[in-house]
Amino acid sequence: MTTIIPLENKSIINNQQEHRTLSDLIVEYLELLGIEYVFGIPGGHNSPLYEALARSEKRGGPRAILTSHETGAAFMADGYARETGKIGVCCATTGPGTTNLITGIASAYAECTPLLVITAQTILSHFGWGAFQESSPDTIDTVAMLKHCTRYNSLVTHANQLERKLFTALKTAFGSPKGPVHLSIPVDISRVPAPELTTYPNLSELITQPTSFLNLAALENLWQTLYKVLIQGRKVVLLVGKDSGGGVTEIIRFAELINALILTTQSGKSCIDPYHPLARGVFGFAGHKTARQALTDESVDLILAVGATLGQWETSVWDKAILNNKLVHIHNSDIYFARSSMAQLQIQGDIKTIFKELISRLETMQSNGKLDLNSKLLFPPRNHDQKLQDYPSQIEVLEPESYQNTDTKVCVKPQQLISALLRNLPPETRFQVDIGNWLSWSIHYLFPPCPENYRLAIETAAMGWGIGSAVGTALGVKNTPVVCLTGDGCFLMHGNELAVAVVEKLPIIFVILNDKCYGMVKHRHRQTGKEPLEFTLPTVDFSLMAKAMGANSYIIRHAQDLEKLNFEAIYSYPGPTVLDVHIDSEEIPPMGMY
Repeated sequence: MTTIIPLENKSIINNQQEHRTLSDLIVEYLELLGIEYVFGIPGGHNSPLYEALARSEKRGGPRAILTSHETGAAFMADGYARETGKIGVCCATTGPGTTNLITGIASAYAECTPLLVITAQTILSHFGWGAFQESSPDTIDTVAMLKHCTRYNSLVTHANQLERKLFTALKTAFGSPKGPVHLSIPVDISRVPAPELTTYPNLSELITQPTSFLNLAALENLWQTLYKVLIQGRKVVLLVGKDSGGGVTEIIRFAELINALILTTQSGKSCIDPYHPLARGVFGFAGHKTARQALTDESVDLILAVGATLGQWETSVWDKAILNNKLVHIHNSDIYFARSSMAQLQIQGDIKTIFKELISRLETMQSNGKLDLNSKLLFPPRNHDQKLQDYPSQIEVLEPESYQNTDTKVCVKPQQLISALLRNLPPETRFQVDIGNWLSWSIHYLFPPCPENYRLAIETAAMGWGIGSAVGTALGVKNTPVVCLTGDGCFLMHGNELAVAVVEKLPIIFVILNDKCYGMVKHRHRQTGKEPLEFTLPTVDFSLMAKAMGANSYIIRHAQDLEKLNFEAIYSYPGPTVLDVHIDSEEIPPMGMY
């Protein structure tokens, strides 16, 4: 068995060689991948890993971030991974430490976020003897628990297995689809002395290098279908999902060449500039009428769903307006193709490669005079320093006048709050949107100047994701404002992670919609006319709660309170700020299918 260390850092272990364990080996792998943090909570059975992280921190390597709860650790690792493009790492001790991780791991699995999850086990020879917090296959079996929410999942039963399994896990996390991977390591194995150092200078590239593949036969079928539609003067519409990834530039160029309107899924908002002249907003849950109008235009003969998972919300509850034989489903993973069995084509491959090839063929046909494309149409790049309106003119929003509430003595409307945030925060601000009413409000009304900075986790829709992921995001992008849009229900669940932001002095603005209830559940329940349920939450002074943790905080009860805020001082503050915003609990968010 070998171990690794970056070439430029060969001396980092020299003075502490006697301490090197297999836990140090794991940390050295992380350092080679540029990982800065491991999120989690220490316990007796994962203490060797924390000891290795303590040694690493002394020399400027990866360090531990102590979280308040293990679920928060997984959410933080998710946010860090999305921000940096690296793998997020979280850890937990055996037993309840590991079970607490599961919700966060499941969320990352559904969202295809690469995580390395390291959990502990009791001493291997103690398996089956009822050891303290034992979670071996003879008891609660935490490895089995994680089987269905990880891409790779293994118990290390011998020291000689660890490095091979670690490499396999890391490589799998960046595969197709990406996702969390899990290693469960008994405490005695994690303490085994590590062997002599070996250098792998290309290990990072081997693990993280994206796979670029293309099914030429499928591409040819797509090209023939596209060419037939264009030559007949019919229209093409694009539905762009979050898994379009690195192919966004090519997708937009392709759309510009053929003048195809662009819709997005809810998470796909992060891929497309909403102010682009071809953008028509979000289709499905909390979406825009202009998106549906573009999709159902009678002159449309081809719908390209790119990087979309085509679940319930993305398809407006499996609407035949999208799920019909005009559909071509393009994705880098075939796991979603069962949802588009009615499509005329399903194309698996690297999206960037596919659209580069389509662009090349279109331009060739144009130069040969076989296609008359929109080469005379101009789509100049938008100046990101330009002051933007509250919403793009070509996208229809509900009640646009609600962005500007002229009565300063009434409750703040969420639309007005969105307008204030976008007007007063830098364009590079990140927006982490939690589950609840903020989801609907932001999908419909929030148009960040840099769309890639808008992030959701709606596949499993775990409450509190926005809070933890905001911390991980802020650690991944230094000195840049991060806004967590959350609700009072989410904050009661996971607001304890505010303490981590305080300790790390992170410039996060937690914007709490305080309606004293589980608002999203309440409004949907009322719309369906079912029996009344209990939605009410206790009255909590979140501003006081924040101050007790050492954070900056403000209470906003009326529009005039919002106007008085000094946003520059808030986002420049060396630490988190909580905005406890009291809204009208009867204000119904745009929760329909559009």
